[in-house]
Amino acid sequence: MARKNAAPHHEIPDAQQSVWELSSIQLSGWMSLPILATSVLVLQQNSFYGAALTIIVGNAILWFIRLGIIVMSHKDRQSTLDISRTYLGSLGAYAIGALLLISTLAWFIAQTTAASNTLTHLMKFSENPSIDRFIQMSVLIGVLSTFLCMEGITLLKKMATFIFPFLLIAFVVIIFMLPFHWPKQETAALSLSGLTLVLATNLGITSDLPTFFRHSKSMQTSVMALTLIQLCSLALGLFGLYFGSIIAGPFEVNESVILGTGNDVLRISLIVFVFFSVICANVANVYSASVGWEVIAPKALVGRKEYLILGLILTTVFILVSNLFSVEFLLHATDCSLVNLCIILILGHITSQLSKRAPSTFERNTYFIAWLLSTVVNVLHFGRFIPDDVSPLVIGIIVILAVIFVSQIIQVVCRYRKRAN
Repeated sequence: MARKNAAPHHEIPDAQQSVWELSSIQLSGWMSLPILATSVLVLQQNSFYGAALTIIVGNAILWFIRLGIIVMSHKDRQSTLDISRTYLGSLGAYAIGALLLISTLAWFIAQTTAASNTLTHLMKFSENPSIDRFIQMSVLIGVLSTFLCMEGITLLKKMATFIFPFLLIAFVVIIFMLPFHWPKQETAALSLSGLTLVLATNLGITSDLPTFFRHSKSMQTSVMALTLIQLCSLALGLFGLYFGSIIAGPFEVNESVILGTGNDVLRISLIVFVFFSVICANVANVYSASVGWEVIAPKALVGRKEYLILGLILTTVFILVSNLFSVEFLLHATDCSLVNLCIILILGHITSQLSKRAPSTFERNTYFIAWLLSTVVNVLHFGRFIPDDVSPLVIGIIVILAVIFVSQIIQVVCRYRKRAN
């Protein structure tokens, strides 16, 4: 049924990934960096123990949502774009394809900029001070990411499974050596604003899971991998609260705290963690964007060469124009779009299961309009054209439900008129 609406793709390589391989790809930078940043943001809105409770509840909810996303895509091994075509139609698939490319650009710029700044300050070089070390580091990360993109999921899997143990060791060393003081006795209150923040930050990543989990060996493997990923994400989120002393913003590391300790083991561990994480995140981003590239690009540019092309384009754009527009705005817009997409896919799947049929053309158009309007409203909200005292996630859900409700009324009216005639 879903296959009828799916666009033809080249044969999926490596469709026998294990629990360890699926988990390593997701946790080696692709999920770990946003998880750590989210923990610090939640801590800024709550007490230490309240933030911990919020992270635990948020991860439990995410497990159920992600399970639903994986279940709906497993049977036909569909990517995010394939599922989007099923529920948003062909026009929606083109829009989501473009979104995946723009989102990859935004994350590539944000993560490469943050990593380059951090590594430039933490690594000790003896060279001419007139040399722009930030550009050097950015080019190194970009070129290395491009080189590692060339084999697609095959090389991404090998790289992630090799690097993940080193990231774990570096993370443990950082946790034990960071300057941290246990907070005084305080209440552990669940924060609704923190909960929506956890969900809003992670639902965008959730909508991308089908692209990676279509390579799973079996449904059982997918469920086990998802459970392991969520448990590790929970651990990362809780331990990420310890990072409050060194993270100054969503993607900014306060290097002076690390350098002020005079601890070279801590400094080197952070270098290893940041460098490997950003490389893995960039390569995973490119693979995620490749399904969008396959829809938009000419057939001659699809296949093995598409990963090289995407990597080169992203590196070139980063070097040339990354300072010409607001990366923060681009990140917000694309993240909200992916979160809204995740909500639409879940609602569409539930409706299809209850009605036991594929979405009709009218329903696909409704889902596409709901996604588009919710994204536009979120962008206006971020631009302060709409009061910002409500969470973007809540606003997106309200708009989506309102559009679906109106569409149901229209359908009822149309049926009534047909009967009357």
